[in-house]
Amino acid sequence: MSHPYFEYTDVDRAFFEERIDPWLPERIFDAHRHVRLPEHVDESQERFKRGTFPEGIAGPESIEEAREAYAVLFPDREVEMLAFGSPQSNCDCEASNAYVSETFAWNDDARTGVSVPRTEREDEHVRSKGRGGSVGLALSRPDWSVEKLAEELRRPAIIGVKPYERLIPDFQGGDVSIFEFLPHEHLELLHELGAWVTLHLPRKERLADRANIEEIIEIRARYPEVKLVIAHLGRSYAGRYAREGFPPLADDEGLLFDNSAVLNPAVHALALDRFGPERIMWASDQPVFYMRGRRRWEGDRYINLTSGDYEWNTDRQPPEVEATYTLSLYEAIAACLDTILALGFGDDEISAIFHGNARRQIDEVLARKERW
Repeated sequence: MSHPYFEYTDVDRAFFEERIDPWLPERIFDAHRHVRLPEHVDESQERFKRGTFPEGIAGPESIEEAREAYAVLFPDREVEMLAFGSPQSNCDCEASNAYVSETFAWNDDARTGVSVPRTEREDEHVRSKGRGGSVGLALSRPDWSVEKLAEELRRPAIIGVKPYERLIPDFQGGDVSIFEFLPHEHLELLHELGAWVTLHLPRKERLADRANIEEIIEIRARYPEVKLVIAHLGRSYAGRYAREGFPPLADDEGLLFDNSAVLNPAVHALALDRFGPERIMWASDQPVFYMRGRRRWEGDRYINLTSGDYEWNTDRQPPEVEATYTLSLYEAIAACLDTILALGFGDDEISAIFHGNARRQIDEVLARKERW
């Protein structure tokens, strides 16, 4: 397989066979992954840069390339995804949303009357698995009218939105409120429809910021029909954010989380303890984690140890150590699986986290979408 961001090696194969393959279920669902084509961004416009990481790791990856990568990375598994564009400030959100919708529209064509080409594999999936399939979120700009947002949400196979602070007009960085990029008028529509929101938290303190916690609680109180998913376990990549941020949200059984980009076993353990396995969905945040390497933690700071020739990569290890690095995606999955097993959970909980939770929640929204 030819893929722009990784070459599968014997190190990867051995890591997968030892650390992942024995426990990974036959069906998995990636609840947070980015896709885009090069033409989805306007390179004539300067985009806001968020810092050194993950700049330079990966650029555009098509849905076809994502599927090809899944086939290599997860042999003998059926993989579905919840996909959306890369929310760069110079992104053509409408083009990105249309691409995701049109590619996944075979999920909805029987109900909407939209005729789109399907592969033989997709036809077989529809016949054998019912609703199933991959779906997408629309990138949403906060200055859109409610009518514009509704138009984007009506696209086939789109079940909700992925708002982002960088899509605020003239965003210059710094701390902002959730409601500056996910305004109340948008939330009112999303509540009315019962749509999905995957929320990347703002503010430097992430889930440890009391303002973020209060705004999440406000969203849940005022807009309970929104299927609210907190991305990256609240950006709790280091332990303090989880220790401070998880307890105030633990009792809201309707609040969901994806664990994308979390490699810290302590954070996985605390999430399982506070939220239980039924509220957590595995997710990759690809294509960033084609990067090879590991993480270590120093207080609130995480350090990516990688063999990649990235501008920011100054914490280099000896060549014989870097030669043992597998894909960071595999490291994240192993950290999750190891923690699940160490806490005494088993196949049922693994299957729920890696497939069933996302599939169930998404199918609930798809049933509502028939009335949008």
